[in-house]
Order: sequence, then structure tokens, then C-alpha cells
Amino acid sequence: MINKRKKKYFTLLIALGLFLITASISWAKSEKPIVITAEEIRERAENFLMNNLDWPPESMDIKVRYEAKDLSFKEGNLSLVFDMRKNSRAIGRIPLTVQVKLNDKFIRRLRVDAKVGVYQDVVKTVNSIQRGNVISESDVIIERTRSEKIFQNVATQLDKVIGKAAKKNIQIGKIIKIRDMKEVPTIKRGSRVRIIAKRGSMRITAPGAAREDGFKNSIVQVVNLETKKLVYAEVIDANTVEVKF
Repeated sequence: MINKRKKKYFTLLIALGLFLITASISWAKSEKPIVITAEEIRERAENFLMNNLDWPPESMDIKVRYEAKDLSFKEGNLSLVFDMRKNSRAIGRIPLTVQVKLNDKFIRRLRVDAKVGVYQDVVKTVNSIQRGNVISESDVIIERTRSEKIFQNVATQLDKVIGKAAKKNIQIGKIIKIRDMKEVPTIKRGSRVRIIAKRGSMRITAPGAAREDGFKNSIVQVVNLETKKLVYAEVIDANTVEVKF
């Protein structure tokens, strides 16, 4: 009988011990703080910029600076609300503000600095180009370039450069700017041309000389060398103009 009581008492002690252990574990879990590290804040800031800037994600190079201590809070629903200036095409230094909320209640505000570089396609020279020379296909390439400022007045396509003349000397490896180029006239002043006049099935041609520079589809003054009369004609190509009746 005594043995049975001892056994029952021992069983109760084991059960009580297990209960206390379980309760202490649950209490420890409930008291475990929520910790968000500085690294996680930097990662969230980068994701925010990726999702809120209008640049293609694959073209952006983002570096976030936040070196403060990790944040620690008691149990609850923690959220970080990021905000930036209303400029979705921002580039370079971008300051961010972060509202830290616990259970939707404002706790504090953080400051995070980011630098955003964007890779953009630009036209660069592979040969030096002298002033007045016409830019050829072998003179230029498209190169992807990182910048922390938006390129302005810069050529981004080869067909916007090839065939134009340099307005100044351009060294090797330089980005070509739109203002450094000019159109090359299709017909130059004084050049000999063929004047074409059409009406129905009738077609008349005559030799002529351009009195001014002219570009394709523009109207220029041309002297008919047979009649010595001045006519206005549309530039068709480098050798031909057409008189409209």
C-alpha cells in the first residue's frame, strides 16, 4: 500500500515537473522579442526602390546605407512603411524615411540613404573624329554605362549619329552628345544636279546647279543651266531634284 502511494506521488511529481517545463517554454516564447536587423532594413529599402522606381529592375544598381543598431520590440505585429520623394525617375542619392509601427501604432521614424545608379545605352566613339568629318559606322559603338545622373542631350542610338558631321573634335571613348553633331546636307551649294519635271506621262530633265544646301525632301533653289532660270525643287537624293507642277 505504501509502495502504491509512493508510486502515485512520484507520478504526480513527474507530471508537475513536465507542466512547469512546458509552461516555462511557453512563457519564454511569449517573452521572446521581435528583432529586425540593420541588414534586413537595407534589404527592404532596396526592394522598395526596385518596386517604386520606373527604371527597369535589371538596369538599376542600388546601394543602401543604414548602419544603426538592430531594432528590438516585444511581441506584436511589426511593420515598416517606406516613403520617398514623389519622383519615380529619381537617380543618384535618394533619401528614404521609414515609419516603424507596432500593432499599427507609430513607434519611431528612421532615415535611410540610398544611391541609385542606372545602366543606360549610349553611343561612344572608338575613333577620334575631327571637326567637319562625317561619322561612319566604324567610328562608334553602343556601350552600356552606369551613371548616377540622367543622361541628357546624349545619343543613345547609332542611327541618330551615323551620317552626321561632327561640329567639334571628339576624342576616342567619348559619349557623343546631340549638340556636337549636325546634319550633312544631301545636296551642297554649288553642286551639279539633275532637274526632273513630271506631268502625267510627260517627263522632262535638265541640268542644274544648287544655289543652297539642301536636305532630303526639303525645297531648294536650283538654277536651270539650259535656261538660266531659277526654280524651286524638292531634294530627292544627292544628285536629283524634282520640280512640282
